[in-house]
Amino acid sequence: MTLEDSLKVERKAWKQEGFEEGLTEANFEAVEKIVATGVFDEPKACEVLGVSLEDYEKFKAEQRPAD
Repeated sequence: MTLEDSLKVERKAWKQEGFEEGLTEANFEAVEKIVATGVFDEPKACEVLGVSLEDYEKFKAEQRPAD
């Protein structure tokens, strides 16, 4: 099983268990970790984890310290 398949299975399990809400921030953090490994780029990591790239970009902007 590939990493992508594994993440999709895990996401499906979360949905079935009713944990979908509240995982968005954790998913955004997971996107960052996956991208840091070099396995996937941001769009692909977002797709695999089921978050929108637009929402992930907003999350990143909110996490940056103000200048």
